[in-house]
Amino acid sequence: MSTPSIQNNPLIGIWKLISATAIHADGTVAPEVYGKNPVGYITYTLDGHMMVMFARSDRSPLSQEVQSPLSSQMQSLPVEELAQAFTTFNAYAGTYTLNGNTVNHQIEIASIPNRVGTTLVRTFTLSESQMTLLTTPVLSDGVEQVFELVWERV
Repeated sequence: MSTPSIQNNPLIGIWKLISATAIHADGTVAPEVYGKNPVGYITYTLDGHMMVMFARSDRSPLSQEVQSPLSSQMQSLPVEELAQAFTTFNAYAGTYTLNGNTVNHQIEIASIPNRVGTTLVRTFTLSESQMTLLTTPVLSDGVEQVFELVWERV
């Protein structure tokens, strides 16, 4: 696998998140796993780098004004409030390679530290100005699921 040139790489650019859905192994669908109107962007560059971030659009604001995540204000917030902020946001960045309709994200930095140094495999389909990414099956709360994220080219 190698980084494709711009001529044969349909992913290059910036994409805005339209929807996030969970598809259970039994075929049932859980729409809106990141809320009714999730927000997010994924970017693929010509030189083989990528970054993605997305969140629920209905995230609660923090109870205090926080100027920096390293500030004492952040450290003094209730653990439950920090957990809520963390679990409604996802981000990672690194490099990527293409192989047919599969894109492999090699993670260098991530909001979930355990993902650093791993490869996340996504299959993709393209139609007009939209891209759909499907995760490999994951076990979540004892249920096998595939997550489907639909993006629109910016």
